[in-house]
Order: sequence, then structure tokens, then C-alpha cells
Amino acid sequence: MAGQFRSYVWDPVLILSQIVLMQNVYYGSLGLWLALVDGLLRGSPSLDQMFDAEILGFSTPSGRLSMMSFILNALTWS
Repeated sequence: MAGQFRSYVWDPVLILSQIVLMQNVYYGSLGLWLALVDGLLRGSPSLDQMFDAEILGFSTPSGRLSMMSFILNALTWS
């Protein structure tokens, strides 16, 4: 009976590959949203917008752009 879904078997390779895939999809789409928002609003793209917690906030223009990208990314995949 080859080709059936193995719901009764714990498959760590499948679980880890799903985790890696979801992380890649999330950060890849967030990077696209950041590039799009920065390009439209003439911002300077930086990896700090994704990974630096000090930038996230509404007090600075780059923080507002980052928050807008995070919200758009969440709405895209919801």
C-alpha cells in the first residue's frame, strides 16, 4: 500500500522540512514587502528592518515602514 499518508508514523524529517519551508516563506515574503514599501516610499532598504527590535516602532519613519510591512505580510498569509 505505497503512496498512503502516514499519519500514524512520527516523521521528524517531514516536520523539520515543514518548519524550514514556513520560515523561508515568511521571511522571503517579508523581505519582498519591505523592498516594495521602501521602493514606493523612497526608503533605504536594510536587513535591520527585519531583525533589529529597536527599529520596530512608530516613533521613526523607518519603524513605521517596517511595521507597515509586517502588517501587510501578516494580512497576505492570513
